[in-house]
Amino acid sequence: MLFNLEPKNSRIDLYDRDYELRELYDAVNRDEKIIVVYGVRRVGKTSLVKSFLSELTHPYVLIDVRRIYFTENSVSMTSLVKYMLNEFRGFMNISGRLWLSIKEILTKIKWIKVGSDSLEIRINGNVHVNLTELLDAINRWCIDNSTMFIIVLDEAQYMRFSNIRYDGVLAWAYDNLSNIKFIITGSEIGVLRDFLRLNDAKAPLYGRYVKEIYVDRFSRELSIDFLRAGFKELNVEVSDTELAEVYDKVDGVIGWVTLYGYLRGMVGLNHGDALSRVFEEGSKLVIDELSELIRPARARYLAILGAVAHGLDTWSEIKRYVEVKVGSISDVRFNELLRNLVRYGYLAKINDKYIIPDPMVKYTVLNYLGH
Repeated sequence: MLFNLEPKNSRIDLYDRDYELRELYDAVNRDEKIIVVYGVRRVGKTSLVKSFLSELTHPYVLIDVRRIYFTENSVSMTSLVKYMLNEFRGFMNISGRLWLSIKEILTKIKWIKVGSDSLEIRINGNVHVNLTELLDAINRWCIDNSTMFIIVLDEAQYMRFSNIRYDGVLAWAYDNLSNIKFIITGSEIGVLRDFLRLNDAKAPLYGRYVKEIYVDRFSRELSIDFLRAGFKELNVEVSDTELAEVYDKVDGVIGWVTLYGYLRGMVGLNHGDALSRVFEEGSKLVIDELSELIRPARARYLAILGAVAHGLDTWSEIKRYVEVKVGSISDVRFNELLRNLVRYGYLAKINDKYIIPDPMVKYTVLNYLGH
């Protein structure tokens, strides 16, 4: 069903992302080592990647790095490897032969405990988990079995919360592991680029080609067509005026469009109540996501967002608003806070003017955060 709220797992349920899917296939077939999938929050990156993986003939693992961070409060090498080993259980669903052969090669790694249907880290005082050792073993297994291995790091920007230089690990894998490919996704586009540091001459990944795929919002036409198709599945009649208003309110972010369709078509709410619920539920998510970012300077961050939400878009206008709200602030500190909000995707800078690109964030700032 198009209005299913879970990330899509197949091309059949993925609406009009053929171009992006083809880019993924072409990149893998061209033997690209690292593929980065960018896009704003809830634009459908995970659905795109999962649908791609569902048709893949090669083995893969998908690791939700955000889940590791929020569960473990960091992304340590041990945590990352633990989640990776847990994902290997998917081999049992793909091929018993593959599962047996991958277990066989991993028995040679001293810190991995191999069970009949499990792989675990041996916990003892001398354990030294080594991600590169695991990746090297997988690569040798791939060579022996004439296959490649895809490692998906979903919301990879959270890997910066670690004392491990994961960009260095990626660079080492790029240079040394011929049969392992990485697909890296990120919603906080500026932060992910800061983590990868592709344009930093002193960074490990500098000079290596990385394929970038951008997942954009739906256009007005696509958003309305998607809603029509979803309501047709459910035999629910809606007016063109209502569909157009949904697009105008949520600006083609497919996660919010889908939520509206679910509430209207499956829960049975009327148009106005469904839209209100979209913004009510969306605001809760925005507040949760914003809370950690703005915690060190909450009042100043909210004042900046409040200024832009009210239509102030130049550096000087925003700074004046902030100083009226929360007091004097140095140019250096103000610029730092502005850059952070742009890096995290809550602001965008276009021709020296600032906007809030996500209407849900703007709504939340104006209606729930006191600005």
